[in-house]
Amino acid sequence: MSRTLAALASLVLTVLGVAVLSSPDCAYACSCALPPGTQKERVERALSNSEAVFSGQVTAIEKEAATGRHPGTATATLRVSEVWKGPERGTLEVSTASQGSACGFPFKEGREYLLYAYGKHGLKVDLCSESKPLSIAEADLTVLGNGEKPTDGGGALNDTSGIFPARALLGLLGLAMVASLLVVVRLVRTG
Repeated sequence: MSRTLAALASLVLTVLGVAVLSSPDCAYACSCALPPGTQKERVERALSNSEAVFSGQVTAIEKEAATGRHPGTATATLRVSEVWKGPERGTLEVSTASQGSACGFPFKEGREYLLYAYGKHGLKVDLCSESKPLSIAEADLTVLGNGEKPTDGGGALNDTSGIFPARALLGLLGLAMVASLLVVVRLVRTG
């Protein structure tokens, strides 16, 4: 009987472990100090320190779960409306730490943003940049002036709906449950 209880405890712990490890909302500290200077000075500094500065609407968000010591990430695909610096493409992808962890930027599908992105190998943003929803970026837009329209017109967007990772997670959960069940059956037969 004790082997059966041990096997059931193993099954429960396996399921709980998979559920906890697959949760992208791990708690990480984040603190950002408001940079010194006037709004104009902050915008000019952010412009010069960024690889890309553009506005656009989020058309899709793909999330990847945290692994080990690395926080999860979210990659937003944006339909670009105006560019002040960087690639003049109709769609751009920008990654950030998952919302709620490691200063991740809170992208929402369908919302428009003014982004100050960094990174030479893939654009990134975080809460500590001057990035913000376009609806509250009037002061920045006044300093930035008129930007350029993207040159490729937007093009077709890839499907980044995140359906495959959710199915993969369910598959892994199913495999873990089957493996635990096989352990239980074997322990019951030998006990």
